[in-house]
Amino acid sequence: MLLTIINSIFVGDVVLEKEVFIRKASGLVRPYGALDVTLIYTLIIFAILNTTLQLAWFHGFWPGADLPIGCLVGLIPTLLVAFAYWAIAVSMPRSGCDYVWFARVTHPAIGFGWSLVYFYMYLCAAFVTICFTYGYTISMALVAWGMLYNAPNLVSIGTWLQSTTGSFVFALVIMIIYCILNILGYKIAKAILYAGWIIQAIALIAMWYILGSITPTTFAAKWDSLMSNYVTYDGVFKLSESAGWSFTPISFGPTFSSVAFTFMLLSGAAFGAGTISGEVRDVSKSVPIGLILSNLFSCAIWSICDITLLHATSYKWFSAISWLWASGSAEYPLPFPPSMPLMIGIAAYPNTSIGLLALTTFVLANIAFPYVTLMTAARYWFAWGFDRLMPTKLAEVSTRFKTPHYAIIVTTIIAIISGFLFAFLGFANWFAAVSTVMVLCYAVIALSVAIFPYTKWRTLLDTLPKFMRARIAGVPAITIISAVGAIILFYAAYAVSVNPLLTANANLAAILFGSIFVGGIILYYIGKAYWAKKGIDITLGFKEIPPA
Repeated sequence: MLLTIINSIFVGDVVLEKEVFIRKASGLVRPYGALDVTLIYTLIIFAILNTTLQLAWFHGFWPGADLPIGCLVGLIPTLLVAFAYWAIAVSMPRSGCDYVWFARVTHPAIGFGWSLVYFYMYLCAAFVTICFTYGYTISMALVAWGMLYNAPNLVSIGTWLQSTTGSFVFALVIMIIYCILNILGYKIAKAILYAGWIIQAIALIAMWYILGSITPTTFAAKWDSLMSNYVTYDGVFKLSESAGWSFTPISFGPTFSSVAFTFMLLSGAAFGAGTISGEVRDVSKSVPIGLILSNLFSCAIWSICDITLLHATSYKWFSAISWLWASGSAEYPLPFPPSMPLMIGIAAYPNTSIGLLALTTFVLANIAFPYVTLMTAARYWFAWGFDRLMPTKLAEVSTRFKTPHYAIIVTTIIAIISGFLFAFLGFANWFAAVSTVMVLCYAVIALSVAIFPYTKWRTLLDTLPKFMRARIAGVPAITIISAVGAIILFYAAYAVSVNPLLTANANLAAILFGSIFVGGIILYYIGKAYWAKKGIDITLGFKEIPPA
């Protein structure tokens, strides 16, 4: 729907009238209920595909850290951020609502710069990474099966998928497919979402059963019978020690310093709440249910995955091989990473039935993961187009499918370009750099929620749940909750910056995302000047909440 406003312009004694069209409805619908958003939020946090390499990253980059305890520690800032996003979604239930919020509570230029950083960080950490990891996951499953059961053709295909060209081609195809599926509407979205979760439940049960039913002694014997041409089980320790590794027992210090990573593992729910709240029914109930349950479910799932993996392989051994791989040591003996599909395949051997079930469902379980991450990322372009910071064409909604098709296409194009650069930049290093920025982005948004009761937007406090409005020593509870969350996250970002394995990545993150932030501020003022010439003051839109 459009609202016509007549601008009167005086030129001498002559009054000129100019029509300016302003939308008073977004055109989007609200198809998602509490169960839908819980599944969407949980999927953004955890998909079984994530276990392909992230457990190896964790134990490689943070020797001495315990993942289940780290997740419990990470759950504290995660839930604090969840409360902040609860407040944002309830007070401004719009698509791209965290951008809408930040650009209004602070300043449009700062909010736009922040949202560009946040969008690109999310696009890289989620959709781009997922499309590449999907290829790695399939390749690892093919290599594991081919090596274990003497199928050299599968090994060849899997090896090609791990190559720079193979991984990019696969990611490109996946990106195009999911772009098309995203445009086709919400019925497709729900079908993919529920099918993916059914398969993922089967995959998790199979994986936990396989890894939980053997001991390190049994695993070592299987490893030596299958992988001794590369390195024996005990040989991993010798190679790691010769490369500079020393065993670090689990302790609270390394575990606490890993909170930036565990926070990242658990942080996906906020992405969902910050992007699709304009398409959720009964936001005041659905969003908090989704935020809280998804974080609790994901914390438990991640913990069980790590516990069963270490139960099968041993903490010391998996830490050694993960460190050897993550550090980029020339001593690393395998032509592929120490991935979860490889560990599952070895643990299941020689039971072909359970092994095939586990690896097949491990791959198929991820069908909804790229879908929801592209869907959510595209909502920022929709919101920017709505605010006239980007071409207004991006805010158009398909009359047939009720999806922002132009925003989805632009997001996909940027993902493809980023994927090309991503393929040649270095997978683990890029991932670590992005995770650092993720923590900072959430710290800043939490800080904005903490201060909003003291801004002109303080009347929004009345829209929040009673416990958030309650005052402690005169300070609203939501201010205290969000401020504590921000402090923890700023410390977590600092912990990453002083990790010697990640120092270079912190520099990369500062240069890349700092440039994007500054570029966003410049683009805001360019857009403001452009629309001013057409008689439209875009700053007026930032003084109110956009229409639903």
